[in-house]
Amino acid sequence: MGLDTYQIQDALKKETGLSGARVLGIGRAGEAQIPYALLLCDHGRVAGRTGLGAVLGSKNVKALAVKGSGKVPVYDADAYAPRRADANRALKADPMTSMLSSLGSAGAADYFNYLGEQPKKYFSAGVLDGADNNSGASVAETILVGKSACHACVIACGRVVRLTDGEKRKGPEYETLVGFGPNLGLTDPSIATRLGELCDRYGLDVISMSGSIGLAYRLYELGFITSQDSGGLQLTWGNASAAEQCIHLTVNRQGLGRLLALGSKKMAEHFGAADEAIQVNGLELAYHDPRGASGMAIVYATSPRGACHNQSDYFLADIGQVDASLGLDFFDRHAGAEKALNVARHQDFRTVNNALVLCMFANVPPETMVGLVNAACGYDWSLADFMRSGERAWNLKRLINIRLGLTRENDTLPKPLLEAYTDGGAAGYVIPFAEMMAAYYVARSWDAETGRPTQQKLLELGLNWVGKDR
Repeated sequence: MGLDTYQIQDALKKETGLSGARVLGIGRAGEAQIPYALLLCDHGRVAGRTGLGAVLGSKNVKALAVKGSGKVPVYDADAYAPRRADANRALKADPMTSMLSSLGSAGAADYFNYLGEQPKKYFSAGVLDGADNNSGASVAETILVGKSACHACVIACGRVVRLTDGEKRKGPEYETLVGFGPNLGLTDPSIATRLGELCDRYGLDVISMSGSIGLAYRLYELGFITSQDSGGLQLTWGNASAAEQCIHLTVNRQGLGRLLALGSKKMAEHFGAADEAIQVNGLELAYHDPRGASGMAIVYATSPRGACHNQSDYFLADIGQVDASLGLDFFDRHAGAEKALNVARHQDFRTVNNALVLCMFANVPPETMVGLVNAACGYDWSLADFMRSGERAWNLKRLINIRLGLTRENDTLPKPLLEAYTDGGAAGYVIPFAEMMAAYYVARSWDAETGRPTQQKLLELGLNWVGKDR
């Protein structure tokens, strides 16, 4: 206990003596059961959101070291192997792979900035001078010295960078570059790298931590937080030192850190500013502002775990990455209710994607995915079967959340997101949220008053056995 997330990897590998062992561990944030503590392994790869690190900490588990042996059983290896090889060759040639390999997950950051999708000053400003410095292109031109990849991945979107101390380290992902960049009025990728690494070592989710700090800066600007509340910290836009102090204070639950450790929702409530917290159902938004890509309004409002962009990265569909085989059409990024069915289908697809533990950056055609699953598992699925399994899972998660207390009123967005920017790429645009949600309930066959899947829909999906007593 007490070791950071990188130190524990080295310690357990040395203790076990297992060559090639992999270690999943928590840092001090998990030990302290910070609600947004994460799990970390390998080159800074994390299960970042929703506090899994706090779960391990609550069970007095510091880390797990594993080493597998043998082969993963495949139903038809002769059919699977060439399909996998073909898929990897096609993936290597895909334009999205090229962009991600060259520029990382922040490869489109400057474009998102242009569209007004990249938040600035905690979702309160449409423009920020120097925002494009926090992009994949800027990282590549300044601090990038190498790449890293997950196991067997042909994309290698991970960044390896070198800062002024001369040490190689994990480079920043898009969310880190924005969260500890324009979100706080900062424009230096080296600062974002350093603050992101500090979060990783402590074991803190970068999105929730930077979002909570962003809220503190905004409340300080609006007068809800005073210098007395902040312990003298000047929570002003562009103050990197204050952001770093906030991270230390959070892990130690000292001063303002006692409130930051609770997350945005509860901190805003404490200061009587509940409407200012950019969160849904207690989870801080990822850095894709729905005023720049309106489909994300539905995604955030209906995600089964709060404002999560990994339940559907529809911001990519909003700029043209749609697959007609999934029944998706292309709509303008500022279209409204007409894209509700599109969003629902995209959520279903990504639900299967997540169940397969397939990276969303792997732009594999859906038909190829179905062929691989059939060969691996001995199924005879069609693409329609594939999508139906995603729809079943999405509706089942909805029923579980309803049983846990979720209601129609939970399907909402924070008030600031429903107001237009005065400048930037999304200037003047107001999300037609009510109309979009009404169309979404129709597309899902959910009751518009309760937000619950109808009995007809449950019967259609073979889920009519769920929750008959509720």
